Amino acid sequence: MASVHLNARLQPIHRGSVYEDPLDELLQEHAPGSTVVGGGTSFTPATGPLSCHTEVELAGDPAQTLALVIDILEHLGAPIGSSARLGRAAPVALGTTHGLSLSLDGTSLPDEVYEQNDVNDLIAALKTELADDAQQQSWREGHERTNLYFYARDVDRLRSVLESAASRFPLAQKSIIEDLTA
Repeated sequence: MASVHLNARLQPIHRGSVYEDPLDELLQEHAPGSTVVGGGTSFTPATGPLSCHTEVELAGDPAQTLALVIDILEHLGAPIGSSARLGRAAPVALGTTHGLSLSLDGTSLPDEVYEQNDVNDLIAALKTELADDAQQQSWREGHERTNLYFYARDVDRLRSVLESAASRFPLAQKSIIEDLTA
């Protein structure tokens, strides 16, 4: 059995769609008998998701299959600060992307900003601008702020796009950028 810690802020549904489902499909193809058997998301009501874990049943040579799991997760964009381990062995560091959260003010902007703008339009514009350079892996809507979780190999480009959002999109005024993988 392999345990994987993902240094990613993902809702459970996104943990499945971004990592677990593709991992399971690729393991079935490249390591028949290996399968994702469970997972979870560390979560606090105040901050939302903090990190994730996934359990993988390994078939064949455990060390080789664990190496395959790591390769697949890094291909999928696993964040820096993630790790995998066989049983009680020492964890093996993994990760290729940096995470940044764009935290949107949901309460103190003028009412007309919320009435005349749609967060989905902001997300679509950011995704278009970032193209293949970054991926929005999840989001969280809290009582006062909405957090959009982006991951990219080039953190400087990602930071530049997210920082400039406040001057280009009314809903991004008073936004806060948080480094998720520092």
